[in-house]
Amino acid sequence: MEACKFLVLIFLFFTFINVLDARYTSNICKHDQAHIHFPFKINSICKKNHTLINFRRYGDLGVKAITNEPKKLTLFDPKDCVFEVFLNLDLGSTPFRYYHVVRNYTYLDCKNSLSGLFEEVPCLSSDKHHVYVEESSLDVPSSCKVVKSVLIPFSYSSYVSDDSFGLDLTWDSDGFKDFVEEKRGWFGFKSTGEEFSIALLVFVVVGLACVKAYSSKKSQSKEHEWEKLLGDLETL
Repeated sequence: MEACKFLVLIFLFFTFINVLDARYTSNICKHDQAHIHFPFKINSICKKNHTLINFRRYGDLGVKAITNEPKKLTLFDPKDCVFEVFLNLDLGSTPFRYYHVVRNYTYLDCKNSLSGLFEEVPCLSSDKHHVYVEESSLDVPSSCKVVKSVLIPFSYSSYVSDDSFGLDLTWDSDGFKDFVEEKRGWFGFKSTGEEFSIALLVFVVVGLACVKAYSSKKSQSKEHEWEKLLGDLETL
């Protein structure tokens, strides 16, 4: 019976790992399958015919393309404001980093529009707030205040601005392996549907053997009781 108890524990372990793995399986939109194939497990969803990855502390970003050689993940912003993404996206808690070389840029919030070479970021600006992204080495105009300085690939330019410009990420293989194992479970166990099916089959086969062994033991116990009873009767 100890073997049967051990079997139950093994089956529960496989079930637990399989549930964890299912939570973080990439969910890719059907129309994207010809172009997008994740070489790793990651928590993604299909929404409005777009494959989206959720970044903690920011939100969802859409997947435009992904390649293994070179390792490059091109994203787009569903809200069509890349420089809001640059301002708030925190890659520190992920295995990703920007694909392009980054530099230190400062976001400025100005009361008035700036003239000259300054280009206002339309999606972050309003009548009372004029937002600019400039190199941190430049002097801050008197009518502006610093919002935040960040390491990003580019400053704003109306000539190259769209919903995906600069949103190219890359990753280290070792870093992604650690990330995936952390998401899958504490044991670092790689579970697949095939492995789970094998575990289920083993559970059924050994379970039947346990039932048969238990029935046989019970039958032997009854025979022993009958033999004892007959022996007592003969004594009388």
